[in-house]
Amino acid sequence: EIYLADELVGRFSLTKQMVSMKHSGKTMQHKLNLYSNGVNSLLQVKRVHDVSKASTPSAPSAPSAPSAQEGAETPDASAEEKMEQALEEALPLFLQTAWAAVVTDIDSTMKEVGRKLLKDKSVPWQIRVRRSQALQRLGEIFFEEGAKALASGESAKTMTSEVAKAVLQEALMASVKGK
Repeated sequence: EIYLADELVGRFSLTKQMVSMKHSGKTMQHKLNLYSNGVNSLLQVKRVHDVSKASTPSAPSAPSAPSAQEGAETPDASAEEKMEQALEEALPLFLQTAWAAVVTDIDSTMKEVGRKLLKDKSVPWQIRVRRSQALQRLGEIFFEEGAKALASGESAKTMTSEVAKAVLQEALMASVKGK
């Protein structure tokens, strides 16, 4: 859109300025989302660390009777459950953070690819305009598919730990299968 507005309407036109601001807003939104998720992930890591610290025994002493051993197993089991629960609660947030990093990376990569493809002076301007129109249509298709995914409820924001585990397991199986 930026290139089309720049070439067809004019570099200093209101249309070009509006499209440029829209793109800058989306880029800032993606970066803010990444930073926000990163901070929340760090807080979750601290919480998991605190739970693991609380679950480790401070000074293990040699138990003199079997009843002392039985009493020690119960806190370990509950501490292990707390640790597992803390990790399960943190997993969707970790996936959201990873996805936000991927989105930011794709955003910057597409900007550079688009710049190289659309500012290529070795081809006539008509070809560059056609490339721009094709890229714009491709972006519209991706946007439509993303809207369909959000409408069907496949949002990462509502991901539970079970869904996150299933997604990770599916990705792992696909990566192992491919090799």
